[in-house]
Parts: sequence; C-alpha cells; structure tokens
Amino acid sequence: MTTKAAGRASAESTRAYRNMLLPALIAVTAFGIVPLMGMFALSLTDYNLIKGSSGHFGLDNFFRLWQDRRFVNSVYVLAALSLLGVAFQVVLGTAVAVGLQKIVPKWKFARSLFLAPYAVPHIAVALVWLSIFTPTLSPINAFFDLFGITVPTMLTSQNGAIAAIVIADTWATYPFVMLLILAALNGISDDLDEASALDGASRIQSFFYITLPLLFPALLMVTLFRFIDTLKHFPLIFVMTKGGPGRSTQATNFYGYVQTFQNSNVSYGAAIAVFLFVFAAIVSFYVARLNVRLTNG
Repeated sequence: MTTKAAGRASAESTRAYRNMLLPALIAVTAFGIVPLMGMFALSLTDYNLIKGSSGHFGLDNFFRLWQDRRFVNSVYVLAALSLLGVAFQVVLGTAVAVGLQKIVPKWKFARSLFLAPYAVPHIAVALVWLSIFTPTLSPINAFFDLFGITVPTMLTSQNGAIAAIVIADTWATYPFVMLLILAALNGISDDLDEASALDGASRIQSFFYITLPLLFPALLMVTLFRFIDTLKHFPLIFVMTKGGPGRSTQATNFYGYVQTFQNSNVSYGAAIAVFLFVFAAIVSFYVARLNVRLTNG
C-alpha cells in the first residue's frame, strides 16, 4: 500500500470514529452540558416562581449560601449520611465479595441473590424500609411484641432517622460495591494466596497483608463512585422522613428541592445544585489523581 493510500485509509478510519462518537456527543451536550449551563445561568439571577425576576444578575445567591444556617446544617446532614453510608457500603460490599469469591465461588445462585437489592428502584426501597421502620406496619416490631419487647421508633429521633436512611441506602447499593470488588478479586492470582499459605500465613493474614493492598485502587474508585451517588439521597429522604424530624435529615439536595418547589426560590435552588456539582467535581478530580499516583507507583 502506498503512503498516499495509507493516509487516505487513516483519514477514513478517523472519520468513521468521529461519526460513531457523534450521537454520544450530541446526547451529552443536549442532556448534560446545556442543562448544566442553564442551571448555572439561573443561579446568577433572582428568579422566583411567584414574583418573577427583577433582572438582577450576580453572585448574590452564592454569597447567601454560607449565611444561611439551614444550608450549612444541610451540608452537615449530607456529610453524615454520605460518610456513614459509604463506610457501611464499602465494608459490607467487600465482605460479601470476599465471601462469594473465597468461600462460595461455585454458588452462582448466591451471587444473584446478593445482587437482588440493586435491581430495586430507590422509591420502592424507601417504601419497603418505611414500612419496616413504622411500628404499626413493621414485621420486626410485631415479632418482638410477641415477647413483650418494645423496639425504639427510629424515624422520630434525629440519630434514628439518619441511621434508618443509612441502613436503607446500604441495603440497596452495597451490591454495586460487591460487583466491582468481586471483579478486582478475580484479577488477583491465586498463586499469591498459595504462596502465603506455604509461608504459614492464615487466611486473615493473607487477606490483610496481600489481598487488601492489591484491592486498594479498586476500593478507592468504588468509594468515589458511591460518595458521588450518595449526594443524591433525595428519594429516601422524601419518602421516609420528608427531611424530619424537624430538619435533622434535610440534606443539601433536599434543601435545594425545598427552596425551589416549596419556597419558589428557583435561582437559589439552582445555586445549591451548582454547589453540589462543583463539590462532586473537585472530589472526583483529586481522588482520580490519587488513584493515578497509586497505580503508577
């Protein structure tokens, strides 16, 4: 093949790749970039669903955020829900993955069983756990009532309501962690475990000193994915607690909903959404850099 023909083939190949990417680029632009730009532009105004807009344009909504005690409280609530939720999900998902890979590797049915919660929509998850934590509906309460034991009502206290949301979120999403960790475990050679066993190491020692360090990059990325996803606690909060009792579970995204649709402050709600987006982007950037450094040694 001549140089000219090779160049023509390369140009045609490049054009074909661009054409294949075009639908995805159009979709990302239409459903991602354009709405994001619109949200940012809206956050710079003073638009209200009832009063309209005075035409003012500036950063007032962002300066207002940190003077708003309810917003600051919502950040603390979001941090508590996210950190607790991610911690439990990563620990439980990793434990189940190790169990399935090391203890019951041939039980395909067991893997399907543990994956089942991840297929349930979050609204359905919220309704199920709402019934579990409602004393008059809960089968758990009914069981303990047979023995005269009173179970505390979780949704009526601040710590109980936060714990209820964390439990529901952990149950619904730990299979995601399990899947990724299970894939990472399958990439670790069994020879390492056999070598450690020959050296006299127990299974626990082999896991903590060999398997766990090798899993760290996967654990880091799955923690990032789950942390970003926990910024979207809205369905569980909306169905289970409505932000209560009081404002104890009014996380930042739920507070944005309150400002936008209950208080009609659309521009202020958009500013809250922009804050969440920027925060998630910064965390993602630094965790990705850390992962690259760890991967490259």
